[in-house]
Amino acid sequence: MKFLKYFCAASLLAASAGTLWSCDDDDDKRLSDAVLASVSSLTFEAQDTSEKIITVYADADWVTEIPDWVTVTPTEGTGVMDVTVSVSENMRDGAMDNPRKAKLVFKGRTLASRAEVLVSQVGNKFRDIPEYQKISDVIALDDEAAVKIPSALVMAVTTKGFIISDDQQSGAIFVEDTEKVAVGDKVCVWGTKSSDGAKLPIISCAEKSDDPNREGDKVEVLSSGATVTYPTPTDLTEQIDTYTSAERSYVSVTGFFNGSTVSVADDAKYSVSALDIPEEMGLAKLNGHNITVSGYYAGLAEPVHRIIVTTIVDKGAVETVYWAEDFEWLEPWTSLTPAGDTIGENNSDATAQQLGTNKVDGVSTYDALLAKGYEIIATHHSSKEERKPEAQTYLQRNYLKFGLTGYQSGIVLPKIEGVPSDAHLLLTFDTCTQRQGSGVFDDTELVVIVETGTARSDFELTVPHPETNGAYKWYKVEVDLQDAKVTPDTKITIRNADSQWPSSKALRWYLDNIKITKAE
Repeated sequence: MKFLKYFCAASLLAASAGTLWSCDDDDDKRLSDAVLASVSSLTFEAQDTSEKIITVYADADWVTEIPDWVTVTPTEGTGVMDVTVSVSENMRDGAMDNPRKAKLVFKGRTLASRAEVLVSQVGNKFRDIPEYQKISDVIALDDEAAVKIPSALVMAVTTKGFIISDDQQSGAIFVEDTEKVAVGDKVCVWGTKSSDGAKLPIISCAEKSDDPNREGDKVEVLSSGATVTYPTPTDLTEQIDTYTSAERSYVSVTGFFNGSTVSVADDAKYSVSALDIPEEMGLAKLNGHNITVSGYYAGLAEPVHRIIVTTIVDKGAVETVYWAEDFEWLEPWTSLTPAGDTIGENNSDATAQQLGTNKVDGVSTYDALLAKGYEIIATHHSSKEERKPEAQTYLQRNYLKFGLTGYQSGIVLPKIEGVPSDAHLLLTFDTCTQRQGSGVFDDTELVVIVETGTARSDFELTVPHPETNGAYKWYKVEVDLQDAKVTPDTKITIRNADSQWPSSKALRWYLDNIKITKAE
Protein backbone atom coordinates (compact mmCIF):
# COMPACT_ATOMS: atom_id res chain seq x y z
CA MET A 1 0.00 0.00 0.00
CA LYS A 2 2.85 2.42 0.84
CA PHE A 3 4.40 1.77 -2.55
CA LEU A 4 1.09 2.60 -4.27
CA LYS A 5 0.70 5.83 -2.31
CA TYR A 6 4.19 7.03 -3.15
CA PHE A 7 3.79 6.03 -6.80
CA CYS A 8 0.53 8.01 -7.13
CA ALA A 9 2.00 11.00 -5.36
CA ALA A 10 5.09 10.97 -7.57
CA SER A 11 2.95 10.80 -10.70
CA LEU A 12 0.85 13.73 -9.56
CA LEU A 13 3.94 15.76 -8.73
CA ALA A 14 5.44 15.08 -12.13
CA ALA A 15 2.24 16.06 -13.92
CA SER A 16 2.04 19.43 -12.21
CA ALA A 17 5.70 20.28 -11.59
CA GLY A 18 5.77 23.21 -14.00
CA THR A 19 2.85 24.87 -12.25
CA LEU A 20 4.17 24.25 -8.74
CA TRP A 21 7.53 25.90 -9.40
CA SER A 22 5.73 29.07 -10.55
CA CYS A 23 3.48 29.35 -7.44
CA ASP A 24 3.66 32.52 -5.39
CA ASP A 25 2.93 32.91 -1.67
CA ASP A 26 -0.88 33.28 -2.01
CA ASP A 27 -2.76 30.61 0.00
CA ASP A 28 -4.71 29.33 -3.02
CA LYS A 29 -1.47 28.94 -4.99
CA ARG A 30 -0.15 26.45 -2.40
CA LEU A 31 -3.13 24.13 -2.97
CA SER A 32 -2.71 21.01 -5.05
CA ASP A 33 -3.08 20.95 -8.81
CA ALA A 34 -4.12 17.27 -8.71
CA VAL A 35 -6.23 15.43 -6.13
CA LEU A 36 -7.49 11.85 -6.22
CA ALA A 37 -9.36 9.61 -3.76
CA SER A 38 -8.98 5.84 -3.40
CA VAL A 39 -12.76 5.29 -3.76
CA SER A 40 -15.60 7.02 -5.60
CA SER A 41 -18.40 6.02 -3.21
CA LEU A 42 -19.08 4.94 0.37
CA THR A 43 -22.22 3.37 1.85
CA PHE A 44 -23.17 3.35 5.53
CA GLU A 45 -25.94 1.61 7.46
CA ALA A 46 -28.61 3.73 9.18
CA GLN A 47 -27.51 2.73 12.70
CA ASP A 48 -24.44 1.35 14.43
CA THR A 49 -22.27 2.61 11.60
CA SER A 50 -18.55 1.91 11.51
CA GLU A 51 -16.08 4.49 10.31
CA LYS A 52 -14.31 3.91 7.01
CA ILE A 53 -10.75 4.80 6.01
CA ILE A 54 -9.90 6.02 2.52
CA THR A 55 -6.75 7.52 1.00
CA VAL A 56 -6.35 10.99 -0.52
CA TYR A 57 -3.58 11.42 -3.12
CA ALA A 58 -2.30 14.94 -3.80
CA ASP A 59 0.86 16.78 -4.85
CA ALA A 60 0.45 19.60 -2.32
CA ASP A 61 -2.16 20.91 0.15
CA TRP A 62 -5.84 19.91 -0.05
CA VAL A 63 -9.03 20.88 1.79
CA THR A 64 -12.55 19.42 2.02
CA GLU A 65 -16.22 20.18 1.44
CA ILE A 66 -18.22 18.03 3.88
CA PRO A 67 -21.99 17.33 4.13
CA ASP A 68 -23.36 18.28 7.55
CA TRP A 69 -24.12 14.65 8.53
CA VAL A 70 -20.64 13.42 7.57
CA THR A 71 -17.49 13.71 9.69
CA VAL A 72 -14.01 13.65 8.14
CA THR A 73 -10.72 13.44 10.02
CA PRO A 74 -8.53 15.28 9.14
CA THR A 75 -10.44 17.92 7.17
CA GLU A 76 -7.32 19.11 5.34
CA GLY A 77 -3.85 17.86 4.66
CA THR A 78 -0.78 17.74 2.44
CA GLY A 79 0.19 15.08 -0.06
CA VAL A 80 -0.89 11.46 0.39
CA MET A 81 -2.86 10.81 3.58
CA ASP A 82 -5.34 8.34 5.06
CA VAL A 83 -8.67 9.94 6.02
CA THR A 84 -11.37 8.61 8.36
CA VAL A 85 -14.99 9.08 7.27
CA SER A 86 -17.99 8.53 9.56
CA VAL A 87 -21.66 9.51 9.59
CA SER A 88 -24.31 10.28 12.18
CA GLU A 89 -27.19 7.85 12.67
CA ASN A 90 -29.99 8.24 10.15
CA MET A 91 -32.88 8.17 12.62
CA ARG A 92 -35.87 10.45 13.34
CA ASP A 93 -38.28 10.11 16.27
CA GLY A 94 -36.92 6.67 17.02
CA ALA A 95 -37.45 5.33 13.50
CA MET A 96 -35.31 5.08 10.39
CA ASP A 97 -35.39 8.27 8.30
CA ASN A 98 -35.30 8.51 4.49
CA PRO A 99 -32.10 7.42 2.73
CA ARG A 100 -29.63 10.19 2.10
CA LYS A 101 -26.61 10.80 -0.03
CA ALA A 102 -24.28 13.71 -0.69
CA LYS A 103 -20.87 14.42 -2.17
CA LEU A 104 -17.77 14.60 -0.02
CA VAL A 105 -15.16 16.67 -1.90
CA PHE A 106 -11.40 16.72 -1.52
CA LYS A 107 -10.16 19.68 -3.52
CA GLY A 108 -7.07 21.56 -4.56
CA ARG A 109 -6.51 24.84 -6.34
CA THR A 110 -8.73 24.51 -9.43
CA LEU A 111 -12.06 23.03 -10.45
CA ALA A 112 -10.13 20.25 -12.16
CA SER A 113 -8.35 19.30 -8.92
CA ARG A 114 -11.40 17.83 -7.17
CA ALA A 115 -11.98 14.27 -5.99
CA GLU A 116 -15.65 13.57 -5.30
CA VAL A 117 -16.81 10.67 -3.10
CA LEU A 118 -20.54 9.92 -3.07
CA VAL A 119 -21.54 9.12 0.52
CA SER A 120 -24.81 7.18 0.86
CA GLN A 121 -26.65 6.08 3.99
CA VAL A 122 -29.35 3.45 4.21
CA GLY A 123 -32.85 4.57 5.21
CA ASN A 124 -36.56 3.91 4.80
CA LYS A 125 -37.25 5.39 1.37
CA PHE A 126 -41.02 5.04 1.79
CA ARG A 127 -41.25 7.13 4.96
CA ASP A 128 -43.60 10.13 4.61
CA ILE A 129 -44.02 9.81 0.84
CA PRO A 130 -47.50 10.17 -0.74
CA GLU A 131 -49.52 7.39 -2.35
CA TYR A 132 -50.08 7.87 -6.08
CA GLN A 133 -53.50 7.14 -7.55
CA LYS A 134 -52.68 8.20 -11.13
CA ILE A 135 -49.93 6.59 -13.19
CA SER A 136 -49.37 9.89 -15.00
CA ASP A 137 -48.21 11.41 -11.68
CA VAL A 138 -45.70 8.57 -11.27
CA ILE A 139 -44.40 9.04 -14.81
CA ALA A 140 -43.80 12.75 -14.07
CA LEU A 141 -41.55 11.97 -11.06
CA ASP A 142 -37.78 12.34 -11.24
CA ASP A 143 -35.77 9.13 -11.52
CA GLU A 144 -34.79 7.60 -8.15
CA ALA A 145 -38.04 8.81 -6.53
CA ALA A 146 -39.71 6.30 -4.22
CA VAL A 147 -43.19 5.28 -5.37
CA LYS A 148 -46.24 3.94 -3.52
CA ILE A 149 -49.17 2.90 -5.70
CA PRO A 150 -52.00 1.48 -3.55
CA SER A 151 -53.94 0.02 -6.49
CA ALA A 152 -53.27 -0.39 -10.21
CA LEU A 153 -54.52 -2.70 -12.94
CA VAL A 154 -52.20 -5.16 -14.73
CA MET A 155 -52.61 -4.56 -18.49
CA ALA A 156 -49.86 -6.78 -19.96
CA VAL A 157 -47.37 -9.36 -18.74
CA THR A 158 -43.84 -10.27 -19.88
CA THR A 159 -41.21 -12.67 -18.58
CA LYS A 160 -39.47 -9.78 -16.81
CA GLY A 161 -42.33 -7.70 -15.43
CA PHE A 162 -45.68 -6.19 -16.34
CA ILE A 163 -47.50 -3.06 -17.49
CA ILE A 164 -49.89 -1.27 -15.11
CA SER A 165 -52.36 1.55 -15.56
CA ASP A 166 -55.07 3.20 -13.44
CA ASP A 167 -58.85 3.33 -13.73
CA GLN A 168 -58.66 6.52 -15.79
CA GLN A 169 -55.86 5.10 -17.97
CA SER A 170 -53.89 8.30 -17.40
CA GLY A 171 -50.75 6.50 -18.53
CA ALA A 172 -48.96 3.15 -18.58
CA ILE A 173 -45.70 2.17 -16.89
CA PHE A 174 -43.61 -1.00 -16.82
CA VAL A 175 -42.97 -2.65 -13.43
CA GLU A 176 -39.69 -4.54 -13.38
CA ASP A 177 -40.33 -7.45 -11.03
CA THR A 178 -40.50 -11.25 -11.02
CA GLU A 179 -43.71 -11.45 -8.97
CA LYS A 180 -46.19 -13.70 -10.76
CA VAL A 181 -49.18 -11.63 -11.86
CA ALA A 182 -51.83 -11.94 -14.55
CA VAL A 183 -53.68 -9.52 -16.80
CA GLY A 184 -56.69 -8.27 -14.86
CA ASP A 185 -55.00 -8.40 -11.45
CA LYS A 186 -55.30 -5.41 -9.16
CA VAL A 187 -51.92 -4.85 -7.54
CA CYS A 188 -50.23 -2.69 -4.95
CA VAL A 189 -46.77 -1.60 -6.07
CA TRP A 190 -43.95 -0.07 -4.01
CA GLY A 191 -40.67 0.65 -5.79
CA THR A 192 -38.39 3.23 -7.35
CA LYS A 193 -39.22 5.24 -10.44
CA SER A 194 -36.52 4.95 -13.09
CA SER A 195 -36.00 4.85 -16.88
CA ASP A 196 -34.98 1.99 -19.14
CA GLY A 197 -32.50 1.96 -22.02
CA ALA A 198 -35.11 3.48 -24.33
CA LYS A 199 -35.62 6.34 -21.80
CA LEU A 200 -39.15 5.14 -21.09
CA PRO A 201 -40.37 5.16 -17.47
CA ILE A 202 -40.24 2.04 -15.33
CA ILE A 203 -40.73 1.11 -11.68
CA SER A 204 -37.99 -1.10 -10.27
CA CYS A 205 -38.94 -3.37 -7.37
CA ALA A 206 -35.53 -4.94 -6.77
CA GLU A 207 -34.85 -3.60 -3.26
CA LYS A 208 -36.61 -6.14 -1.07
CA SER A 209 -36.01 -5.84 2.68
CA ASP A 210 -35.88 -8.33 5.55
CA ASP A 211 -35.19 -5.51 8.03
CA PRO A 212 -38.30 -4.89 10.21
CA ASN A 213 -37.20 -1.28 10.58
CA ARG A 214 -36.99 -0.62 6.84
CA GLU A 215 -39.82 -1.09 4.34
CA GLY A 216 -38.75 -2.69 1.08
CA ASP A 217 -40.05 -2.80 -2.48
CA LYS A 218 -43.06 -5.05 -3.00
CA VAL A 219 -45.78 -6.16 -5.37
CA GLU A 220 -48.98 -7.52 -3.83
CA VAL A 221 -51.94 -8.95 -5.72
CA LEU A 222 -55.10 -7.43 -4.23
CA SER A 223 -57.66 -9.15 -6.48
CA SER A 224 -57.89 -10.94 -9.81
CA GLY A 225 -60.20 -11.17 -12.80
CA ALA A 226 -60.92 -7.50 -13.44
CA THR A 227 -62.10 -6.57 -16.94
CA VAL A 228 -59.32 -4.96 -18.99
CA THR A 229 -60.22 -2.48 -21.72
CA TYR A 230 -57.44 -1.29 -23.99
CA PRO A 231 -57.25 2.11 -25.73
CA THR A 232 -57.66 2.35 -29.48
CA PRO A 233 -54.22 1.42 -30.83
CA THR A 234 -52.07 3.53 -33.11
CA ASP A 235 -51.42 1.40 -36.21
CA LEU A 236 -47.68 1.29 -37.01
CA THR A 237 -48.04 -0.71 -40.23
CA GLU A 238 -48.02 2.25 -42.61
CA GLN A 239 -45.68 4.42 -40.49
CA ILE A 240 -43.17 1.80 -39.40
CA ASP A 241 -40.14 3.87 -40.51
CA THR A 242 -41.33 7.22 -39.11
CA TYR A 243 -43.08 6.41 -35.82
CA THR A 244 -41.65 7.74 -32.56
CA SER A 245 -43.02 7.95 -29.04
CA ALA A 246 -41.63 9.06 -25.69
CA GLU A 247 -44.47 7.22 -23.90
CA ARG A 248 -45.71 3.66 -23.57
CA SER A 249 -48.39 4.26 -26.17
CA TYR A 250 -50.80 1.50 -27.18
CA VAL A 251 -49.96 0.38 -30.73
CA SER A 252 -50.62 -2.39 -33.27
CA VAL A 253 -48.89 -3.75 -36.37
CA THR A 254 -49.77 -6.27 -39.09
CA GLY A 255 -47.13 -8.25 -40.94
CA PHE A 256 -45.20 -11.48 -41.40
CA PHE A 257 -44.01 -13.10 -38.18
CA ASN A 258 -40.56 -14.70 -38.06
CA GLY A 259 -38.82 -15.65 -34.80
CA SER A 260 -39.85 -12.71 -32.63
CA THR A 261 -40.11 -10.10 -35.38
CA VAL A 262 -43.06 -8.79 -37.39
CA SER A 263 -42.02 -7.44 -40.82
CA VAL A 264 -44.49 -5.25 -42.67
CA ALA A 265 -42.69 -4.90 -46.02
CA ASP A 266 -39.47 -6.01 -47.71
CA ASP A 267 -38.34 -2.41 -48.24
CA ALA A 268 -39.16 -1.18 -44.71
CA LYS A 269 -36.16 -0.04 -42.68
CA TYR A 270 -37.71 -1.05 -39.37
CA SER A 271 -39.70 -4.01 -38.10
CA VAL A 272 -41.44 -4.79 -34.80
CA SER A 273 -40.13 -7.12 -32.11
CA ALA A 274 -42.42 -8.77 -29.57
CA LEU A 275 -40.61 -8.30 -26.26
CA ASP A 276 -40.19 -11.07 -23.64
CA ILE A 277 -43.42 -12.86 -24.52
CA PRO A 278 -44.51 -15.60 -22.07
CA GLU A 279 -44.71 -19.04 -23.71
CA GLU A 280 -48.38 -19.40 -22.80
CA MET A 281 -49.29 -16.68 -25.29
CA GLY A 282 -48.47 -19.17 -28.06
CA LEU A 283 -46.68 -16.72 -30.31
CA ALA A 284 -43.92 -19.18 -31.22
CA LYS A 285 -46.48 -21.38 -32.99
CA LEU A 286 -47.24 -18.57 -35.43
CA ASN A 287 -43.84 -18.50 -37.12
CA GLY A 288 -44.44 -18.10 -40.85
CA HIS A 289 -47.90 -16.56 -40.37
CA ASN A 290 -49.24 -13.12 -41.08
CA ILE A 291 -50.42 -11.73 -37.75
CA THR A 292 -51.68 -8.57 -36.10
CA VAL A 293 -50.21 -7.85 -32.68
CA SER A 294 -51.25 -5.09 -30.31
CA GLY A 295 -49.48 -3.91 -27.19
CA TYR A 296 -47.60 -1.18 -25.37
CA TYR A 297 -44.71 0.57 -27.09
CA ALA A 298 -41.33 -0.25 -25.51
CA GLY A 299 -38.98 1.93 -27.56
CA LEU A 300 -36.80 1.72 -30.66
CA ALA A 301 -33.66 -0.42 -30.70
CA GLU A 302 -32.67 -0.02 -34.32
CA PRO A 303 -33.74 -1.62 -36.54
CA VAL A 304 -36.74 -2.77 -34.48
CA HIS A 305 -39.57 -1.11 -32.60
CA ARG A 306 -40.25 -3.12 -29.46
CA ILE A 307 -43.71 -3.72 -28.05
CA ILE A 308 -45.10 -5.55 -25.03
CA VAL A 309 -47.83 -7.67 -26.58
CA THR A 310 -51.38 -7.87 -25.23
CA THR A 311 -53.31 -9.46 -28.10
CA ILE A 312 -52.46 -11.57 -31.17
CA VAL A 313 -54.66 -12.17 -34.20
CA ASP A 314 -53.60 -14.96 -36.59
CA LYS A 315 -54.09 -13.98 -40.25
CA GLY A 316 -53.05 -17.37 -41.63
CA ALA A 317 -49.93 -19.31 -42.57
CA VAL A 318 -47.64 -18.07 -45.33
CA GLU A 319 -45.00 -20.77 -44.95
CA THR A 320 -44.34 -23.72 -42.65
CA VAL A 321 -41.58 -22.74 -40.22
CA TYR A 322 -40.06 -25.47 -38.07
CA TRP A 323 -37.46 -23.28 -36.36
CA ALA A 324 -36.35 -19.64 -36.56
CA GLU A 325 -33.86 -17.32 -34.87
CA ASP A 326 -33.53 -13.55 -35.32
CA PHE A 327 -31.33 -12.92 -32.23
CA GLU A 328 -33.51 -10.00 -31.09
CA TRP A 329 -33.48 -11.51 -27.60
CA LEU A 330 -29.81 -10.42 -27.41
CA GLU A 331 -30.90 -6.78 -26.98
CA PRO A 332 -30.16 -6.63 -23.20
CA TRP A 333 -26.54 -7.60 -23.98
CA THR A 334 -26.13 -5.48 -27.12
CA SER A 335 -27.44 -2.36 -25.39
CA LEU A 336 -24.82 -2.41 -22.63
CA THR A 337 -21.86 -0.78 -24.41
CA PRO A 338 -23.70 -0.70 -26.90
CA ALA A 339 -22.71 -3.15 -29.60
CA GLY A 340 -22.20 -1.73 -33.07
CA ASP A 341 -24.08 -2.42 -36.30
CA THR A 342 -21.47 -3.01 -38.99
CA ILE A 343 -23.97 -3.96 -41.70
CA GLY A 344 -26.66 -1.40 -40.92
CA GLU A 345 -24.22 1.47 -40.42
CA ASN A 346 -21.86 0.41 -43.26
CA ASN A 347 -19.05 0.81 -40.75
CA SER A 348 -16.15 -1.66 -40.53
CA ASP A 349 -15.04 0.01 -37.29
CA ALA A 350 -18.37 -0.51 -35.49
CA THR A 351 -17.96 -1.78 -31.94
CA ALA A 352 -17.90 -5.58 -31.73
CA GLN A 353 -17.58 -7.09 -28.25
CA GLN A 354 -16.25 -10.58 -27.71
CA LEU A 355 -19.09 -12.87 -26.61
CA GLY A 356 -17.57 -13.19 -23.15
CA THR A 357 -17.53 -9.42 -22.50
CA ASN A 358 -21.03 -8.02 -22.00
CA LYS A 359 -22.86 -9.46 -18.99
CA VAL A 360 -26.48 -9.15 -17.87
CA ASP A 361 -27.06 -10.23 -14.25
CA GLY A 362 -23.64 -11.87 -14.37
CA VAL A 363 -24.45 -13.88 -17.50
CA SER A 364 -22.26 -13.24 -20.57
CA THR A 365 -23.57 -13.26 -24.13
CA TYR A 366 -21.68 -16.51 -24.64
CA ASP A 367 -23.32 -18.15 -21.62
CA ALA A 368 -26.74 -16.91 -22.77
CA LEU A 369 -26.22 -18.56 -26.16
CA LEU A 370 -25.18 -21.81 -24.49
CA ALA A 371 -28.30 -21.67 -22.31
CA LYS A 372 -30.39 -21.43 -25.49
CA GLY A 373 -28.78 -24.64 -26.76
CA TYR A 374 -26.22 -23.11 -29.13
CA GLU A 375 -22.58 -24.16 -29.31
CA ILE A 376 -19.79 -21.88 -30.54
CA ILE A 377 -16.93 -23.76 -32.21
CA ALA A 378 -13.53 -22.39 -33.16
CA THR A 379 -10.15 -23.11 -34.72
CA HIS A 380 -6.99 -21.12 -35.43
CA HIS A 381 -3.97 -21.18 -37.73
CA SER A 382 -0.78 -22.71 -36.36
CA SER A 383 0.89 -19.28 -36.43
CA LYS A 384 -1.62 -17.95 -33.89
CA GLU A 385 -2.02 -18.55 -30.18
CA GLU A 386 -5.14 -20.44 -29.14
CA ARG A 387 -8.21 -18.43 -28.07
CA LYS A 388 -11.43 -19.52 -26.43
CA PRO A 389 -14.41 -19.66 -28.84
CA GLU A 390 -16.05 -16.66 -27.14
CA ALA A 391 -12.87 -14.62 -27.70
CA GLN A 392 -12.98 -14.98 -31.48
CA THR A 393 -16.74 -14.57 -31.98
CA TYR A 394 -18.41 -11.20 -31.56
CA LEU A 395 -21.67 -9.48 -30.67
CA GLN A 396 -23.34 -7.02 -33.01
CA ARG A 397 -26.79 -5.44 -32.76
CA ASN A 398 -28.58 -7.94 -32.81
CA TYR A 399 -26.57 -10.50 -34.74
CA LEU A 400 -23.23 -12.31 -34.59
CA LYS A 401 -19.82 -11.87 -36.18
CA PHE A 402 -17.43 -14.81 -36.59
CA GLY A 403 -13.64 -14.89 -36.75
CA LEU A 404 -10.65 -12.59 -37.17
CA THR A 405 -7.41 -12.88 -39.11
CA GLY A 406 -5.99 -16.34 -38.55
CA TYR A 407 -8.96 -17.38 -36.42
CA GLN A 408 -12.19 -18.98 -37.59
CA SER A 409 -15.37 -19.77 -35.68
CA GLY A 410 -18.84 -21.14 -36.30
CA ILE A 411 -22.10 -22.06 -34.63
CA VAL A 412 -24.02 -25.25 -33.88
CA LEU A 413 -27.79 -24.73 -33.77
CA PRO A 414 -29.95 -25.90 -30.84
CA LYS A 415 -31.90 -29.15 -31.11
CA ILE A 416 -34.82 -28.81 -33.50
CA GLU A 417 -38.02 -30.67 -32.70
CA GLY A 418 -41.29 -31.26 -34.49
CA VAL A 419 -39.93 -31.85 -37.99
CA PRO A 420 -41.84 -34.61 -39.86
CA SER A 421 -39.63 -37.53 -40.85
CA ASP A 422 -40.43 -37.08 -44.56
CA ALA A 423 -40.05 -33.28 -44.60
CA HIS A 424 -38.07 -31.64 -47.40
CA LEU A 425 -36.31 -28.77 -45.62
CA LEU A 426 -34.89 -25.40 -46.60
CA LEU A 427 -32.36 -23.62 -44.42
CA THR A 428 -32.06 -19.86 -44.93
CA PHE A 429 -30.00 -17.19 -43.19
CA ASP A 430 -28.73 -13.66 -43.75
CA THR A 431 -24.98 -13.20 -44.11
CA CYS A 432 -22.18 -10.97 -45.41
CA THR A 433 -18.39 -10.95 -45.13
CA GLN A 434 -16.08 -8.32 -43.63
CA ARG A 435 -14.69 -5.42 -45.68
CA GLN A 436 -10.92 -4.99 -45.37
CA GLY A 437 -9.06 -1.68 -45.20
CA SER A 438 -8.29 -2.00 -48.91
CA GLY A 439 -12.02 -2.12 -49.66
CA VAL A 440 -11.90 -5.80 -50.65
CA PHE A 441 -14.34 -8.10 -48.86
CA ASP A 442 -13.14 -11.32 -47.23
CA ASP A 443 -13.34 -14.34 -49.54
CA THR A 444 -15.23 -16.45 -47.03
CA GLU A 445 -16.69 -19.83 -47.90
CA LEU A 446 -19.09 -21.62 -45.57
CA VAL A 447 -20.36 -25.13 -45.08
CA VAL A 448 -23.60 -26.30 -43.49
CA ILE A 449 -23.08 -29.70 -41.88
CA VAL A 450 -26.09 -31.85 -40.95
CA GLU A 451 -25.22 -34.83 -38.73
CA THR A 452 -27.62 -37.43 -37.34
CA GLY A 453 -25.80 -40.33 -35.74
CA THR A 454 -23.23 -41.53 -38.27
CA ALA A 455 -25.03 -39.91 -41.23
CA ARG A 456 -23.53 -36.64 -42.38
CA SER A 457 -24.39 -34.27 -45.23
CA ASP A 458 -22.21 -31.25 -46.16
CA PHE A 459 -23.60 -28.30 -48.11
CA GLU A 460 -20.84 -25.90 -49.20
CA LEU A 461 -21.52 -22.34 -50.35
CA THR A 462 -19.64 -19.17 -51.20
CA VAL A 463 -20.79 -16.23 -49.11
CA PRO A 464 -22.06 -13.37 -51.29
CA HIS A 465 -20.50 -9.96 -50.70
CA PRO A 466 -20.43 -6.52 -52.36
CA GLU A 467 -17.87 -5.44 -54.93
CA THR A 468 -14.63 -3.80 -53.76
CA ASN A 469 -15.37 -0.60 -51.80
CA GLY A 470 -19.06 -1.40 -51.90
CA ALA A 471 -21.44 -0.82 -48.98
CA TYR A 472 -22.30 -3.59 -46.56
CA LYS A 473 -25.64 -5.30 -47.07
CA TRP A 474 -27.30 -8.51 -46.01
CA TYR A 475 -27.52 -11.42 -48.45
CA LYS A 476 -30.12 -14.13 -47.96
CA VAL A 477 -28.61 -17.57 -48.47
CA GLU A 478 -30.82 -20.60 -49.19
CA VAL A 479 -29.57 -24.12 -48.55
CA ASP A 480 -31.75 -26.94 -49.84
CA LEU A 481 -31.18 -29.70 -47.31
CA GLN A 482 -32.46 -32.26 -49.84
CA ASP A 483 -32.67 -35.71 -48.26
CA ALA A 484 -31.04 -34.73 -44.96
CA LYS A 485 -33.21 -35.89 -42.06
CA VAL A 486 -33.60 -33.62 -39.07
CA THR A 487 -34.54 -35.14 -35.71
CA PRO A 488 -34.12 -33.82 -32.16
CA ASP A 489 -30.72 -35.60 -32.18
CA THR A 490 -29.53 -33.85 -35.35
CA LYS A 491 -26.56 -31.50 -35.14
CA ILE A 492 -26.60 -28.60 -37.64
CA THR A 493 -23.38 -26.61 -37.92
CA ILE A 494 -22.60 -23.44 -39.89
CA ARG A 495 -18.88 -22.61 -40.15
CA ASN A 496 -16.05 -21.84 -42.55
CA ALA A 497 -15.59 -24.50 -45.24
CA ASP A 498 -13.05 -27.27 -44.67
CA SER A 499 -10.51 -25.50 -46.93
CA GLN A 500 -10.64 -22.51 -44.55
CA TRP A 501 -10.81 -24.44 -41.29
CA PRO A 502 -8.25 -23.27 -40.27
CA SER A 503 -6.59 -20.55 -42.36
CA SER A 504 -4.09 -17.75 -41.84
CA LYS A 505 -6.34 -15.37 -43.82
CA ALA A 506 -9.05 -12.95 -42.74
CA LEU A 507 -12.23 -14.91 -43.46
CA ARG A 508 -14.80 -13.17 -41.29
CA TRP A 509 -18.57 -13.36 -41.67
CA TYR A 510 -21.83 -12.18 -40.14
CA LEU A 511 -24.98 -14.15 -39.34
CA ASP A 512 -28.62 -13.26 -38.67
CA ASN A 513 -32.19 -14.48 -39.27
CA ILE A 514 -31.69 -18.25 -39.43
CA LYS A 515 -34.77 -20.24 -40.42
CA ILE A 516 -35.68 -23.83 -41.24
CA THR A 517 -38.84 -24.18 -43.28
CA LYS A 518 -40.70 -26.66 -45.42
CA ALA A 519 -39.36 -26.44 -48.97
CA GLU A 520 -42.09 -25.60 -51.47
